[in-house]
Amino acid sequence: MSFAKPSSLPVLGTAAVFLVGCATAPKRFYTADEMRSELEARVSTQMRDEIVIPFEIDDEIRQLAQDVTRDHSSDDEKARALVDTILGLAGFSISYDWLSNKTAREVFREGKGNCLAYSNLFVGMARAVGLDARYADVEFKDRITREAEIIVHSEHITAAVRRATGTVLIDFTTTPGRQYIGFRVIDDLEAIANFYNNQGFLYGYFTETEDVDFDPLEKELEMYRLALEILPTFHRARNNLGVALRRRGRIDEAIEQYKLAIQDHPRYAEAHSNLGTAYLHQGRTEDALKEFRLAARNAGRDGYIHHRLGVVYLRLGRYQDAIEQFRKALSKEPKLADARFHLGECYRRLGDEKKAIEEYQAALEIDPNYTAARARLEDLSASAEPPE
Repeated sequence: MSFAKPSSLPVLGTAAVFLVGCATAPKRFYTADEMRSELEARVSTQMRDEIVIPFEIDDEIRQLAQDVTRDHSSDDEKARALVDTILGLAGFSISYDWLSNKTAREVFREGKGNCLAYSNLFVGMARAVGLDARYADVEFKDRITREAEIIVHSEHITAAVRRATGTVLIDFTTTPGRQYIGFRVIDDLEAIANFYNNQGFLYGYFTETEDVDFDPLEKELEMYRLALEILPTFHRARNNLGVALRRRGRIDEAIEQYKLAIQDHPRYAEAHSNLGTAYLHQGRTEDALKEFRLAARNAGRDGYIHHRLGVVYLRLGRYQDAIEQFRKALSKEPKLADARFHLGECYRRLGDEKKAIEEYQAALEIDPNYTAARARLEDLSASAEPPE
């Protein structure tokens, strides 16, 4: 899929990017009251107190949206007026806090939030003035977060306005030069499942914090499970629930979640990779190898998955296969220091110290703090010194 910035809708300041392209029509969008009823029908009784409608606005916000668009007739003009207003609330310098997974009303009053928080505010305001505002799932290169050999999936969600000539993405970001690959318009249920998936992802960052009045470990699991009650086939939340369980040493439960994610999305490379990692920890090398191969087959632009397959081959002593995978990883992600280091490991074990040194040095050029690469260089230098 290709898309480009249209000349009629330039970048606004440094915070909002407009892009046009084709997208699959969403199933449906809801009013706040309809959404609340839908969620109550889907969510277990004990979780209903957690329900919020991220795009719900109040009379003050609704009135502001109507006031700033009153003199504009076209959808493009109204969208631009709303973006300018949201930027104005933040002093035309968005206070971007990616750890703030806020609702429309919260970001309106607090003036900071992550990409989804600002999108919630835009969607609420845009619908209040008759725009066909939706959410879009945007793919870009750095969408994956890695944690000690497992992959956490946190996507980038933006607002979108459907027009007769195409869908316009409205992305509140401090990095307008970010490279987009494609996007998919999603319905409100998936958007809200993303909201709670993000919330679980963020709770995972509070695990070392002591000055909170809740247990972040339990809240993290709770948010992923709530996302899955809302949308049982939501594979990202399945994957992340598996990661959270794996982090707690509950490997069998993690494996179950990865398998469920793959059952709903057979080409889901991140879940295949995480399942492979879980199998490795159980000593099931052949099962792990099978999953890493499936992950690599569907890796797309993600080089790290090839790196993980290469590590398995390295452990099995299949050095040429490992080298091939590390090279594939670097072709997709040239700055992947781990792949450089493990290439060095392959060449060292093959007895080619010259190439090994080159790869360890390359790893240090990417990451000067790569202590394992530095240690290997010191060992090789010491062994090369002639005896006194």
